[in-house]
Amino acid sequence: MLAFGAAPAAADTATFQHPAGPASHAMDDIYRAVLGVTMTIFVLVGGWLLYSALRFRVKRGDPDIEPPQVHGSTRLELGWTLAPVLVLVALSAYTLANVGTVKDAPGNAMVVNVKAQQFSFTYLYGANSGASGKAPSTPSRLVVPVHTPVKLYVRSIDVNHDWWVPALGPKIDAIPGQTNTDWFEADETGTFTGQCAEFCGLGHATMTITVKVVSKADWNAYTAKLQRT
Repeated sequence: MLAFGAAPAAADTATFQHPAGPASHAMDDIYRAVLGVTMTIFVLVGGWLLYSALRFRVKRGDPDIEPPQVHGSTRLELGWTLAPVLVLVALSAYTLANVGTVKDAPGNAMVVNVKAQQFSFTYLYGANSGASGKAPSTPSRLVVPVHTPVKLYVRSIDVNHDWWVPALGPKIDAIPGQTNTDWFEADETGTFTGQCAEFCGLGHATMTITVKVVSKADWNAYTAKLQRT
């Protein structure tokens, strides 16, 4: 069962990440559970096939005798039918038990409106900022306090984009004429980077994301400065 400790595989814009919040931890746990179970099945089945091929191979000098023929076994067929079903049910139950953590933002979450455009993201703080546009905003970097749920309202003003910081949570589509929501919470301070994960034009590669997680005291000082500007 060493596969449970395997590092997540890199794919396209994904990199090896240390989960830094509840949503990303839940996603990582689901990934490792599925990887661990499937790798265990692969080793058991592959090992049994290899053992059988070596143990029962025809050797030079063996008599040319046809081995016993087995035409069916109800018990065996029930076993290899029920075992995969039970495995799938267990993985589905584990996934459903954790997916709520990924999708459901706490009621006290801080609201940030994310506006995507070629080739940058703009952040406006506050529940009404998406409509009025009068709330404090930052043009390129999202700053949030540690241990604070952050609910994102994501939209695009031109073409399809995708907001994704792998260490913090899932990808969020930014689609013109539609607002998508998701959330994250950082459990440590630091700077986390991401990338637009939807090809959006010639400048797509430069459409990076930076999320700076600060202490509560630094956050209060930061917002006070935003209000003055």
